Amino acid sequence: LLKQLGLMKKPSRAGDVLRNLRPYLGQHMLAYKGTKSSYIGFKMTPEEIILSKIRQHPGISPKNLFRNLPMSGKEFIAVLNLLLASGAVRCTFSDNYMPRLRIPGKIGCQLRLDDVHETGRFAFKSAYDSVGKGQSFVRIHRVREHLNWSTDHFDDLLRELMADYTIELHGGDPSALTDKEIRNSFTDENGLLYINLTWWGENNE
Repeated sequence: LLKQLGLMKKPSRAGDVLRNLRPYLGQHMLAYKGTKSSYIGFKMTPEEIILSKIRQHPGISPKNLFRNLPMSGKEFIAVLNLLLASGAVRCTFSDNYMPRLRIPGKIGCQLRLDDVHETGRFAFKSAYDSVGKGQSFVRIHRVREHLNWSTDHFDDLLRELMADYTIELHGGDPSALTDKEIRNSFTDENGLLYINLTWWGENNE
């Protein structure tokens, strides 16, 4: 495999392997970076990954849940808090005071991926409201930094919200931004930089 990827001439680091593998991953696979390791798996949002793990191990503790997840500790805590706040995940305590995570029943069934989809939109809108404080034009980098999601996850949801006209993106003067703030804004496939966004709601309502 290393020979096929052109990685035989020198010791190959995980980053080199991932970089050369990416063209072969297709639309449904993604490379993830965890705290200690890199992973390749089906393309899923952080919410979907956490919910899937809890479904497999109902009653799992947050500490054990985090082990081997393809995300940073900071991202894990942020996403788990959003899932708890939205009711998608429920936390109870065992007799030895250990926190246990479960997915609450919904009409006799566990939550579907549709609910995860809505949780992501809810989190995005909550971040927009929090950093915007009532303003209609909100800096994209501030929403991104507030959510602390992976770049791919944030950009994918941003494109999805644009596609159904839930949000509108706007340009602006990048000279007022730092290099980091420009990177944390949004550049489309044509190289056009967007700095601000407006939330119009579902179907512009």
